[in-house]
Amino acid sequence: MSRRISDNTLQQVKQFSGIVDYIQQFVDLKRKGRNYLGLCPFHSEKTPSFTVSAEKQIFHCFGCHESGDLIAFAEKIDNLT
Repeated sequence: MSRRISDNTLQQVKQFSGIVDYIQQFVDLKRKGRNYLGLCPFHSEKTPSFTVSAEKQIFHCFGCHESGDLIAFAEKIDNLT
């Protein structure tokens, strides 16, 4: 199955300098050591299990196991909106 990111989402992604800046539009992230932590936008939760690494430019949710880079996040969030 081939997924395509929408042109609108692609333009939004290009405006941001990194994964943290982009994801903060959708998730309230708090710095925790070298990473950022927040509630996962892909499943319902009360305790943050969603982490973003600015250093590695990746995200991972320990609750639902979604993970990837900025483009993967943009594709996934674009399908939800």
